[in-house]
Amino acid sequence: MTKRVLFSGGIIFLAIGSAVAQRPPSVIHSSQPPESTFHSSSSLVLVPVIALKDGLPDKTLKRDDFRVFDNGRPVSIKTFDSGAQFSTRPLALWFVVQCNMQGWETEGSGLFAGQINRFKPALKDMDKQDTVAVAHWCDNGQSKLDLLPTSSVEEAAAALEQALLPMPSPNDHDRTGELALQKTLQRIIDATRSLVPEPVPVVIFLYGDYSGMPKAEADHFIDELLETSAVAYGLRDRRSPRIRLLGEQGAVANYIAKETGGEYLRVTPETYATGLAEILQQLHGRYELGFKPETMDGKRHTLRVKLADDVKNEHKRVRLRYRLAYVPNQSGP
Repeated sequence: MTKRVLFSGGIIFLAIGSAVAQRPPSVIHSSQPPESTFHSSSSLVLVPVIALKDGLPDKTLKRDDFRVFDNGRPVSIKTFDSGAQFSTRPLALWFVVQCNMQGWETEGSGLFAGQINRFKPALKDMDKQDTVAVAHWCDNGQSKLDLLPTSSVEEAAAALEQALLPMPSPNDHDRTGELALQKTLQRIIDATRSLVPEPVPVVIFLYGDYSGMPKAEADHFIDELLETSAVAYGLRDRRSPRIRLLGEQGAVANYIAKETGGEYLRVTPETYATGLAEILQQLHGRYELGFKPETMDGKRHTLRVKLADDVKNEHKRVRLRYRLAYVPNQSGP
C-alpha cells in the first residue's frame, strides 16, 4: 500500500447503513490517480455502539441510557435500534481477501488458503436473514466481487478458496493495490445498497496486516470510510509477522479498526471460528444510535458516546466501543 510495504490481508468493515446513508456512484479525484470516494444523501448519522460487560455484549441498555456528542456538543438521539429487540437490520457478511501472492503468504491472506472450512461452524450460526458474500483485490490492480450475498455458506466457502489460489507476486506493491482495495470496498457498498430490504454490509478481511503508509494517506483513507460509517475489525493469524516502521503509520488495518470503533483479533487455525463467532456475537448485540448533524460540511467530526450519569453505577463494568469520528458529506455524484 506504500512504496516500501505491502498492504495485504483483512479488516472487517461494518458499514451501518452509512454514516450518513450513501448515494450510489463513486467520484474520481482529479488531483491524483483515480480514487473511489463514498458519498451520502441522508442527514441521519447512524452510530453503531457495542456495549461489553466482562467481554460479552450487554443487551439491557435503552435509548435514555446513552449520551452522544458531536464535536463535543450533545445531540439528540433521533433513532434507537437494539440487537436484543431484533430491530437492527440483518447482516451481509462480505469476506474480502487479498490475492494469495507467492512469497507473501504470511504477510497477506495466504495463511487462510485451504482453511476456510474452519469458519463454517460460526457461519452456520448466522441469523436467518443474514447473508454471506465474497470479494477480493490484488496488488496488480484487480478488483472483483466473486459472490453476491447469498444464504449458502458452501458457495461462499468455495468462492473464497477460489480467490485464494496462489498467483505470482507483482513486482510493485505500490499505490495500485491501495486503489484496488478502495474500488473493491465501493463495489461492496453499492452491491449491498441495491438489495431490498437493504442489509448492513459487514466486510470481513482476512489479514496479516503487514502494512504501512504515510499517516496523512492513512487518515485520508479512513475519512472515506467514515463517510460510510464503516467499522473495522481484523482477523490476523498469529503466525503473521508484525511490522514496525519509523516515520509512517504501520499496521494500517489495526489503525483503521481503532479509528472506526472495531478491534483486531489474533487467531490460530484452531480458533478461526471462535474469532468470527465473537465478532458476530458483538454485531448481533449492537445498538444503533441515529442523530442529525448540524452541518453537512464534509469534515471529520469527533464522536463521543457515554452512558448517562444516573445509569453508570448500575452498569459499572460496561465498556462502550464506537467509532471515534464520522464525516458528514452530502456531495453530488
